[in-house]
Amino acid sequence: MSNPGTRIKKTLRVKHVGFVVKNRHEEAHSLAVELASFLLDRRVSICFADEARTLARHVKKSCEIPMRSKSVRVMRKPELVERCDLIVVLGGDGTFLSIARLMKSRSVPVMGINMGRLGFLTETTKEEALDGLARILDKGFVEVSERALLEVTLMRNRKVVFRGPVVNDAVISKGAIARIIGLQIRADGRQVNDVRADGIIVSTPTGSTAYSLAAGGPILEPSVPALIINPICPHSLTHRALVLSDSMEIQIRLQDRPGHVLLTLDGQDAVDMKENDVVVIRRFRRHSLQLVASQSRDYFSVIREKLKFGLSESREIRAGS
Repeated sequence: MSNPGTRIKKTLRVKHVGFVVKNRHEEAHSLAVELASFLLDRRVSICFADEARTLARHVKKSCEIPMRSKSVRVMRKPELVERCDLIVVLGGDGTFLSIARLMKSRSVPVMGINMGRLGFLTETTKEEALDGLARILDKGFVEVSERALLEVTLMRNRKVVFRGPVVNDAVISKGAIARIIGLQIRADGRQVNDVRADGIIVSTPTGSTAYSLAAGGPILEPSVPALIINPICPHSLTHRALVLSDSMEIQIRLQDRPGHVLLTLDGQDAVDMKENDVVVIRRFRRHSLQLVASQSRDYFSVIREKLKFGLSESREIRAGS
C-alpha cells in the first residue's frame, strides 16, 4: 500500500461504472443521464444504486443507441462496490460518504462530482466530469488520491457491539439535554488523559476539514500518517486537540454517562453507548480509500477555495463588497 494522501496512477480497465446520485436533485439527475449516455455509447455497462431506480428507467428510455440486455442495471450500494470498476458520485460529501464507507472488502476508485456547496471529498467539478471520464477510458489509467480509513469498534463487557469503517470521523457525544460526559483516553494501552466535555471527535486527515475543524482542530494534509483527538467544549481549558500517529490504537472509555450518549460514524451510523463501554479506534489496514483526483485542483487549492484559507481580512471584505 502506498502512503495515503499521495497521488498515484492506477491502471484501470473500465467495463462497469456505478452511479450514486443525490436524491431529489434535478441538476445531479440531468448530469447523471448525460454521463451514463456517454458511457453506454462507449460500450460501458451502467449500474445505478437502488434508490435511483426511476433515474435508471429514464436512462434506458432516453438512450438512442442499441443496448445489450444488461447494459443498465439497478442494485444495492454494497453490490456496486463488489461489481463495478469505477463509481461516480453526484452530490455533496454526504452522498459520497454513503458509498465510501462501504469499501470494506474492496476499494474501488470513486469520482466525486460536487453538486453541493462545500464538497471536500467531491473534488471533480461538474464542468470537468465528462472530460474526466473520457480521459480514464482513453488512457486506461486513473490518478487517485489514497486516503486512510479508520476501523471503529464499540466494546461492551469485552464483546463487540458494533464495528464500522470511518472516512472522516468518529464522534462520541451527549444527547440534547444531557450533562457533560466523562471519558478516559488511552493510546496503545497508556493513559493519555481524562476528559469531561460535551463529547470527543477522533478524525482522519481527510476529516480534519469537517467537524473537527469546526471544533477548533487543526487541518492535516491527507498524506500525514496521523489522527486527531479533539474534545468538544471541554470543561477544562487545558484540554486541546491532540495529534497522534495513526499506528497507535486508541481506546476511549465512557466513564460518566449522566444521560443519552451516542457513538456516530461519519454522521451516517449511530449507536447508543452505555457506561463503561469502550470505543477502540485503529487504522484500517486492508486498503485505503481511492479518490479520483481532479486534474485542475490539488488539496491546497481546494482548501483555499472552500475555506478561504490564507485569505486576509481586507481581501475578504473586498471580495464580499
